[in-house]
Amino acid sequence: MSAPVPVQTQIIGALPLIHAFFDRLDFADTIDRLVPWQGQVPLGTLTQILVANRLLGPKPLYRLGEWAEQAGLTAFYQLNAAQLNDDLFGRALERLARHAPDAEAALVLRAVKEFDLDLAQVHYDITTAEFFGAYLNYPQPSAAADGQQTQEVATGDYQPPVPNYGRSQSGRKNLKQVQLGLDVLGDGAVPVRHTVLDGNTAEVTTHQANLKGLKAVLPCSTFLLITDSKGDTPDNLLRVKAGNCEFLCTGAFTPQLQQRYLGLRDKMHKIAYHPKSQEGRAEQDRDEYRAHEVEELLVGRVDGRQVRLRYRLIFVYSQARARQQRQTRERHTAKIGAELEKVQRNLNKYKLKTQQAIVARLEKAKARYSEGALFHYELREQGGQFQLSWRLDEEELRQWQELEGAYVLKTNRSRAKHPVVEVVRTYKEQSHVEKRISHIKGPLAVTPAFLENPQRIAGLLAVVVWALLVLSLMERQVRRGLGGKPMLGLYPEGRPCPAPSGPTILGCFSNLCVVIFLGGEGRRRQLAQLTAPQRQLLDLLGVLETDLHCYARAAPS
Repeated sequence: MSAPVPVQTQIIGALPLIHAFFDRLDFADTIDRLVPWQGQVPLGTLTQILVANRLLGPKPLYRLGEWAEQAGLTAFYQLNAAQLNDDLFGRALERLARHAPDAEAALVLRAVKEFDLDLAQVHYDITTAEFFGAYLNYPQPSAAADGQQTQEVATGDYQPPVPNYGRSQSGRKNLKQVQLGLDVLGDGAVPVRHTVLDGNTAEVTTHQANLKGLKAVLPCSTFLLITDSKGDTPDNLLRVKAGNCEFLCTGAFTPQLQQRYLGLRDKMHKIAYHPKSQEGRAEQDRDEYRAHEVEELLVGRVDGRQVRLRYRLIFVYSQARARQQRQTRERHTAKIGAELEKVQRNLNKYKLKTQQAIVARLEKAKARYSEGALFHYELREQGGQFQLSWRLDEEELRQWQELEGAYVLKTNRSRAKHPVVEVVRTYKEQSHVEKRISHIKGPLAVTPAFLENPQRIAGLLAVVVWALLVLSLMERQVRRGLGGKPMLGLYPEGRPCPAPSGPTILGCFSNLCVVIFLGGEGRRRQLAQLTAPQRQLLDLLGVLETDLHCYARAAPS
């Protein structure tokens, strides 16, 4: 009887799958061709390791060489962990930051050609990335041991982002931040452009530069640009028109537009729209949507020439939005009322013994939420004692309730070709970019972090967006292959997965491993047997099972 052969296993997860998409994007060669680099390890290789790290192990950029060895990357690239020191990755991030626009444009063009992406619709939004560190007086460029410059120099054509305090989406005021502008396609929410902005940049000022950047990157002359209300300024809308593109955005719901809406409520008509989440409900159980549109004219000058823009102003009422806003209002007014009652109980006690202190506490309670404008109070002093009375203004509350559920859309799309219900449905797809931003904040883990300088911040964000590119292409391919049918085997208990997400696809391969046979003349490596869901995903992704065996080879001794 032959003796048992000792074996070891090495978890490699979805790395073979990720590398298959690297090959389709010509990822490493593109980076090496467009980004100058003189290191012993090619920059394309380093960038692929960084992207794989974001997709599979998004932890602080510390001891990446050890992670790469554990993940099987050193074996595949014929490297050892000592070659992949953290200083090398830091310098790689600095170099990527400077040349990211050119590299990203080439990767996007490759993706458009390889995956036949539809460029007709683009969604734009902005988010923040928070960082620890002062980022002041960072060290001047110096030479590393291999002669490479350790920090990119800011020049006239490249200025790194400036971390600064700004309006943080997390609400934390003690961290500096930079901002990330992100463009994704309507087709699969595939990212096609990003820009890293100073931490205190006003979003409204970024739209025109973003449009110019999109026109330079995308191989098409016209497209529909969808944004939120920050894109609703005369200059931004006229610029889109002058660029022969179309826009669709939520309008700033100003007091003037609110009064117009109240005057048009009797003209609002029901439209045949419902969210996908209510697809299975009977019609009478679905939330109601109503709309009415008018035509507006905007005239201005762009680059010295006059531009006339006729656009559609669409007033929309959503029953779901009204219900949500009502619940929010009731919750906020209850909290404000409770705080006012607390002040009333403690009047003339503790720190509430002066008019200044009392008023400060009352105004603080009202300022907590916008609903504070509905509250009015009267503070009187008699015999050295203060008396407080307050009320919720019924008339102002009624006007507030009449506006719940209402919003406006603006677009220059043809009314004949794009009826109101289609415009509303198209705008709801703005969730595509919001979903990708949630991936950046969640699975790809851009959370509060410490990096040595702003160049590395910008380089890390470029890596994260390229990881998002790979993730979204995988997700798009699987969903197109399923054709709207659910997939089994991804959820526990055999529950169907109606639309597999990128993280879910990667997670299905999380236990994929290489079996290492230690007996005989030398080590022999073999990929473990795939599960049925893994085989189905490979088929949907167009990846041959034999392509995965590239990670079963051993590193040189």
